[in-house]
Amino acid sequence: MRAFRICSCLLLAGLLLGIPGCASSTYVKKGPEVKTNVVKISNCKADPDTVQVPKDQMLTWKIEPPDGHTYSISFPKRKPVSSSTVPPGQDQKVTGDGWCTAGGWLISTWCEYPYNLIQDSSTICHDPGVHVVPGP
Repeated sequence: MRAFRICSCLLLAGLLLGIPGCASSTYVKKGPEVKTNVVKISNCKADPDTVQVPKDQMLTWKIEPPDGHTYSISFPKRKPVSSSTVPPGQDQKVTGDGWCTAGGWLISTWCEYPYNLIQDSSTICHDPGVHVVPGP
């Protein structure tokens, strides 16, 4: 009976330690997180590089003139908005996903979403992402 309890505890601990790996991302912050609802795109770069948005708020990517390229925003794994591909210029409601909702309050990396800027439908420009935080 004691061996069963020990094995059960080890199995449970392994599962709990393994769960963060399932939801982890390649989110690499290149600078400080900036609280804003607008990300400006110019020459395949996003400004701010890392954006922090409260849950249930709107987020918009805008192309800054004189950049003449077309862009889309692509979330390669998990997504904080309703679609995995987002066009610039349209407000997107930031909701997070199941991982963020269930445990983001405990493990903040579960609310971080890397994305890519896709320039002219072919060039991929990597960007750290969107960090969803609790709403106001």
